[in-house]
Amino acid sequence: MLSDYDKMNMKQKLTAIATALRRMSENTKSEIYYRFSCFLGYCPTSAEIENSKVKGLANRLKAESYEETLTNILEWQNNNIAFWAERHPIPTALQYIGLIFTVTFFIGSLSLMFLIILNIQLLSWLLWFIVIWFATLASSVATILGIMIWIIYANRKIPVMEGLKNAFKPSISINALLENKLGVCRDYAKLTACLLSNIYPNAEIYFAYAPAHTATGIMIENKLYMLDQRLPILTIDKWDKYRHLKKIERFTGTNLKSVDTNSFLSKTKTTSLNTEKLAVGMTKFLDIKEHAGDEATLLLEIPWKKGAILYEDNEMTNYSLARYLKMRISSELIKTSQMTGIKTNRQKDDIIFLVYFTQTK
Repeated sequence: MLSDYDKMNMKQKLTAIATALRRMSENTKSEIYYRFSCFLGYCPTSAEIENSKVKGLANRLKAESYEETLTNILEWQNNNIAFWAERHPIPTALQYIGLIFTVTFFIGSLSLMFLIILNIQLLSWLLWFIVIWFATLASSVATILGIMIWIIYANRKIPVMEGLKNAFKPSISINALLENKLGVCRDYAKLTACLLSNIYPNAEIYFAYAPAHTATGIMIENKLYMLDQRLPILTIDKWDKYRHLKKIERFTGTNLKSVDTNSFLSKTKTTSLNTEKLAVGMTKFLDIKEHAGDEATLLLEIPWKKGAILYEDNEMTNYSLARYLKMRISSELIKTSQMTGIKTNRQKDDIIFLVYFTQTK
């Protein structure tokens, strides 16, 4: 018969074994979930993070400050990667499948009614129904594939088989993404996570999820900043107002862990938009000097859709917004030396930047 001491010792050992088994189970679940997320496309594998092309790009984009580095990442993506609209497989595939089955069911039903009216034997009209249904389904699928092949080849100028293979894959390789420079939100998110992991190996990196959308964030000074395909950089609060946050996961290189979304969202209301202060800030960031003389002044309007919702007055957002304006102004072949001033107007949820400049002589 066991003594009280032996019973207590046995209980401690069983508790330790149960705890170890529970931890093993949690780690196994976490590993399975991580691998499944990599399969879905937004979560990079260790090999993709260590990819030589990714490392080379990360070294080129790295700068002295967080503001400049993160802005470099988004500006590079804006200038080099096109959104691959044909590769939004889940909603698009469901629409196609629904259309196919609707059409084939309608045709099959009409065929059944016609055959029943003609009093054809049961076996005969069942066979006819199956033949007609499969013929219609096959022709519909062939038509859709033909259209997809034509769109991919005509619009993207990439080999047909490679285009088809990647268009329907939930996750394309980093090499394919960088080579073809085509991607959807989860591809942008994966590339961003790879770059951040190389540039800031000890940083807290997160994936944020909204309905039919994924983006990557990084924690800087207790604030989560979102890098979502295009400039400017947004805080998680502003991203939530636009995208409607559903879930956040922390990415640690070989693991994903769900975290409480409320812990990232601010409990206090942000200050209202001050368009005059914003214009002064952009003038300072862009180093615009007033021009003396009676030179003719021209006007360029740059709209920021939903800018009044997305803007937050902080160093990160202001710097990336100034770079966004500089990029847009440069695309109009206007030099910084030509600019004489900036004003801002609010139109409902949009911000309109009014850029004044002079003609070159």
